[in-house]
Amino acid sequence: MLISQKKNKTAALALLLSMFSTVAHADCMGMQVHAHRGAGDAAENSLSALRNAYFGTWDGVETDLQLLADGNWVAYHDLLTGRVVDTGQPRAVKQMDSDDWRVARMKNHGALTAETPPFVADIADLATAFPEKTLNAEIKDVAPSCAPVESLVAQLRSNIKHGNWFLTSSVPNNLVCARRADPQGYLGVVVLDPRQAQAAGESKVSRLAAKGARPPKLDKAWLQRMQQQIGMPIGVHIDARSLDANPHLLGDAANLDMPVFVYGADGDSALAASLLRAQKRSHRWPSGVILDGNPDTFCAMLE
Repeated sequence: MLISQKKNKTAALALLLSMFSTVAHADCMGMQVHAHRGAGDAAENSLSALRNAYFGTWDGVETDLQLLADGNWVAYHDLLTGRVVDTGQPRAVKQMDSDDWRVARMKNHGALTAETPPFVADIADLATAFPEKTLNAEIKDVAPSCAPVESLVAQLRSNIKHGNWFLTSSVPNNLVCARRADPQGYLGVVVLDPRQAQAAGESKVSRLAAKGARPPKLDKAWLQRMQQQIGMPIGVHIDARSLDANPHLLGDAANLDMPVFVYGADGDSALAASLLRAQKRSHRWPSGVILDGNPDTFCAMLE
């Protein structure tokens, strides 16, 4: 459902601004600062990492969501287990059920722990205790239909009473489904830069493909298409390299009342350098950043 009436747009944008208005803004050039997959002292996307981030100085916590075969949502980034979650042999997350997930164990930098990977219900319970901090949850895979996404929205709305959460995805249709369930909630379009496969060094094939890849073109026309397809309030979540490749993005997005969040696939130092270049060009900072490391250390790089 698109928010077409002026009254609804005004109410939605007011809600978005209130979500992003915390005292901590002044500490980092007015930007929201979110912890990428939780704090780095525990296994990524584990309940320990997310809890530590909530108790830390970040303004919000970013995590990744995937759908199990039985319809339950869990926090996990990769399509296969093995790197961070141990299930014996690598398995596709979408082929596992809740019983499989409960007996899996988290791995912290390769070392097996006694911690089980979390369900969305666990994360919602944690987020409830921190109304001043934002839960930033990315749907990683393609939902088979709108029903699971609508169920996810209903679960988050029911369990996180204070409402300080939002969904993002690199799959626009996931966000279209979320909009059907939540006409006025903020949604973020995650833009994947194909050049990052080379930076990640995943394989010879991915590095070769990335070598000739071009950055995404995020001009005003593209932003308006996202607005029309998904509906307001909506924002853009991009990598620092994509920000460098689109020098007018911050200005165009601001004119369209669209927040921009930036993360650094090449690390926090590279992200800070990109933001400084963008600020010099446009005299603007993005709405928020998603960090691997300490907020105070990062924000000091921008002063």
